Amino acid sequence: MMTKLCYSGLKYNNDMEINILVDIQNDWVEITHTKEVSQVMNKTSGEYIQVKRNTLKCEIVS
Repeated sequence: MMTKLCYSGLKYNNDMEINILVDIQNDWVEITHTKEVSQVMNKTSGEYIQVKRNTLKCEIVS
């Protein structure tokens, strides 16, 4: 049964790849976009990432 997603992308200020893990059954997640930036926020844990908009990826991890 799939429950976790990994969002990743290149950090907005530099080209370092960052990621965030989200449990889609238990976490409240919000994804927002501007012209240049995508932000994925795990509102349950307070963690978030800001990446260059065209680099945001999502993968199923479990």
